[in-house]
Amino acid sequence: MPATPNIYLPLQFNQLVDLVKKLPKKEKQKLMDVLQQDVQVTIPEWQKQFVRKSIKKYKSHPELLISEEDAWKIIDAG
Repeated sequence: MPATPNIYLPLQFNQLVDLVKKLPKKEKQKLMDVLQQDVQVTIPEWQKQFVRKSIKKYKSHPELLISEEDAWKIIDAG
């Protein structure tokens, strides 16, 4: 890949956002891929343990599960 020159464009953040919104979908996806490479998502250990505990609970008591439709009704009502 050839070296690219450093270019300074004095833009406000909202101007940059407006430019990104005008990109074709394929270019937006490329930009998202580049940005996601710089971000590392760390899931806290307490959250992992909570999920593991919930899975174990529902595997041993599947009757406690509700349907996705009912879950969405509860969420939408709240």
